[in-house]
Amino acid sequence: MKKVFFKPVALVCLLMIATLNVWASSGAETLIRNTTNKVLNALKADKSQAHRLVENAVLSHFDFERMSKLVLAKNWRRITDDQKISFANEFRGLLIRTYSSALVEAAGKVRTIDYSSVNKGGSPPRAMVSSKVYQSGKAMPIEVDYDMYSHKGQWKVYNVKVGGVSLVNNYRTEFANDINRMGIEGLINKIKNQNRK
Repeated sequence: MKKVFFKPVALVCLLMIATLNVWASSGAETLIRNTTNKVLNALKADKSQAHRLVENAVLSHFDFERMSKLVLAKNWRRITDDQKISFANEFRGLLIRTYSSALVEAAGKVRTIDYSSVNKGGSPPRAMVSSKVYQSGKAMPIEVDYDMYSHKGQWKVYNVKVGGVSLVNNYRTEFANDINRMGIEGLINKIKNQNRK
């Protein structure tokens, strides 16, 4: 998938992630709705809050180690512990940077959001929170799904799908190509340089 497609639709991802610290999948819809409204209202009042909201309220509910393992796939087992830490930190920075921009862009465009959740069972318990985001000037909603698992009574996001396209799979393909061309250190430096811009 092209980055130009992912960035515009990723703007919606943030709108509900801050609410994913839920105690049961059945309660996720209410918490997502309430927190989403709070985030949208805060951004309408002051868009300069976007970076802080993403870093403190939103991405704290992501499991970056698990996402890093999924994104790097077989390459995760081939790199050192220091490289794992460096990659996870830079990957986190990449998501903060991307989502901060997306939040600012999304704040004034959302008309309504419909929510649903599915308990997927398992051990640890897993759930999927689905949303349909309706934007001003667009007839069709953007569908955003959050794959989560429960850890010590808190839900953590380990994948986001926008319009059926997985964030993990999207980055897995891109990063695998980068590792083949420049190695893991080259990939880490590439992301680091992007994050510093």
